[in-house]
Parts: sequence; structure tokens; C-alpha cells
Amino acid sequence: MSRVPRVAGRARDGSVLRSAKSTPDPAAVQDTLRRAARLEPSLALGLLATVPAVANVPGIWTAASNLQSGAGGRLDKGASNALTAVINSSGRSWIAEDQKAFAGAATELRAALDAYRTNVQWVAGHVDSIGDGFAVYWGAAAGIARATYLRLLQLQVLALVPQTRVAARVAMRATAAQANVSLGAATGRLQTFLNSALSAVAAYSGGTAALQLMFMRPDGAAKIDFTRAAIDASKAGTFAQPPGQGLPAAAGTFDWRVRTPDGDLDLDDVVRNQP
Repeated sequence: MSRVPRVAGRARDGSVLRSAKSTPDPAAVQDTLRRAARLEPSLALGLLATVPAVANVPGIWTAASNLQSGAGGRLDKGASNALTAVINSSGRSWIAEDQKAFAGAATELRAALDAYRTNVQWVAGHVDSIGDGFAVYWGAAAGIARATYLRLLQLQVLALVPQTRVAARVAMRATAAQANVSLGAATGRLQTFLNSALSAVAAYSGGTAALQLMFMRPDGAAKIDFTRAAIDASKAGTFAQPPGQGLPAAAGTFDWRVRTPDGDLDLDDVVRNQP
């Protein structure tokens, strides 16, 4: 029976995928059940029970790897270190109060990114477990399909003999009925597992409340284009270090006036008229 492997290597974003996994090909499993149903038509019920469980399991695993190593990995040390460097460099030549506000906002952003990374990796783990659940299901379905088909082949031979024809037909019907029950129960367990996993993800990410707010997309003046957001800390200075002594550099351009009983006079004139 053919198997669909999950190839280890790199995801589309260049991240390294985790260790390889494999799962039976759902199409191959269903093909085995079709061949068995040609021997015993009642097995079509079991074949129908597997239809809702058809999924791209390797694709689910790859999506989990992209979340874990891609979005989660890039937001780990890389983003945190970059923000830390920006905060540190801004404090060297930027000493105004707004630098403190900037550093506080950058620190808050770093904490928010770390929380987001944790959430992404949590979701990645659940997505990976969903893929594992499908893999377990199709592994069990493959075993049922293979055993049922081989059993029906053996009984088909006995059905050709007049002395054992009736007993063989009864046994074939019973074999198909047992397979139908097993496949139906396996599909039910998979459905229960998926409901639980998806409910956990929905609850963790805000549930239906988050979905209800998806239509709220800021646009116009409220729209933020994060692709153009950039901070150059080397050019962000708003306060120059004052001279160590003497008057400010621009003091020479001032017109110094002194208020006297005779009116406002130029400072130089007041100095010259001193007795």
C-alpha cells in the first residue's frame, strides 16, 4: 500500500522542517475498500464512513512546521535582539524625556511580540496534533481495509464451492458488517478529537468573538502600513548635549536690553555709562 511521506527539509519560507512523518494515502486505503466492496457490496457503508476523514495530512504537518519554525522561530531571538539593540542605541545619544517614552514603547512591543510568538507556537503544536490525529485514523483504516479485503478473498474462494457457498456468503456479510462498524467508530472518534482540538484553538484565539470582529479593518487615515514602518535611532535625537560652560552658542545673536528709570537701554550703553 502506498504511503504519503512528509519530506524533511525546508518549508516554503526556508525554515527547517521537523523530523519526517508518514501516513497511509487516503486514496489508496479507499481503493482497497472499493476492491473489497466488489466482493461484498455491503462494505460500501464502511467506504462512505471514510469520506469525511479525507485530508491533506502532509500539508497539515507542513503548515505546523511553517508556524513553528517560520513565524515562531523568527520572532524568537531575532526580533527580541533587534529591539533590544534599538533600545540600547537610542539611549546613547538621545537623552530627552521622549527617549524614555520610546524605550518604554519598544520594550512593550518586545513583550507583545514574545507573547505573540508563544501563541503562534501553541497553535502550531495543535495543528501538528491534528495532523497526527488524521494519521492515526488512516493507519487504523488501512489495517481494517487490508484485513477485510484479504478475509473476503479467502471467503470468495469458499463461496465458489457448492458445499460451503452459503456459509461463506454469511461469513462475508458478517466480515463486511464488522468492518463497517469499526470504520464508523473510528470516524466518530476522529470527529470528537477534531471538535475538541478546534474548540481549544478557537477559545485560545478569541473564539467566536474574534470572528465577529474580523470585519473591522481600519482603512483610510486609520490604516497602518507596517511594511513601511522603520526607526532609525541614529537620527532620532531631539536634544543636544549643552556646552560645559559659558553662554549658549546662540547667545551672540541676542539683542540684550536693560530696563532703567530712563527706559530700556542697550546693555553695552549701560555698561559704558557706569560711574
